[in-house]
Amino acid sequence: MAKKVTGPQLILANRLDDGRAVFLTAAGEWSKQVADAAVANSDDELENLMSVAQAAEVANQVVSVTAVAADESGKALAPAHIKFAMQSRGPSVRADLGYQVSPNWEQ
Repeated sequence: MAKKVTGPQLILANRLDDGRAVFLTAAGEWSKQVADAAVANSDDELENLMSVAQAAEVANQVVSVTAVAADESGKALAPAHIKFAMQSRGPSVRADLGYQVSPNWEQ
């Protein structure tokens, strides 16, 4: 049986066109920056965010919508589990490539 995640959570998904990890914002948009993510601190807030995210998935904007535990203990907001933290940072084989280089590396 899977553990129920408790505490603050955020919504992570992947863009449909290029697979880029994105986070749902409070405005209902998708951002590449985890700092922009809306944080749900209750089941009701999480349910509201998930309904917006699932609607975006049905509209083929994103895939793999997932609620993940949020780590707010450091300087910046981040996914708490290493799997999702790595997914949000991009390729890990070279530190000079991927999302970790710069927030604007794609441009």
